[in-house]
Amino acid sequence: MASNPDVNKIQKLAILSVLPVAAALISLPAQAEPLPSGCDSGIGYRHAYSWARCTTGGGYVRAVATCAKGTAKKKVYGPWKVNAGAPEDRQASAWCPSSHPRVVGHSYDIKR
Repeated sequence: MASNPDVNKIQKLAILSVLPVAAALISLPAQAEPLPSGCDSGIGYRHAYSWARCTTGGGYVRAVATCAKGTAKKKVYGPWKVNAGAPEDRQASAWCPSSHPRVVGHSYDIKR
């Protein structure tokens, strides 16, 4: 079966007319979510965990605990928590393992 030259031209024109639109959509900058702000961290009940929370912004926050047993120390990172919703939903925790059961330092990490 022979191909129709007019159909081939129409197909090429259709493809070529879509390319600039596709290129423009790909090159659009993504809207950057604001970093969390108003952040604080502390030590939880019986020095077993650290907590972190941020009051504003989007993104994510996670608690970081420095855990110890005697003079041996270990840094532990909690899971990333979405910085949205009610204040109690924004709080992240990092729990010390039984090998290093006591929090001796606390901080937090943030990301978009």
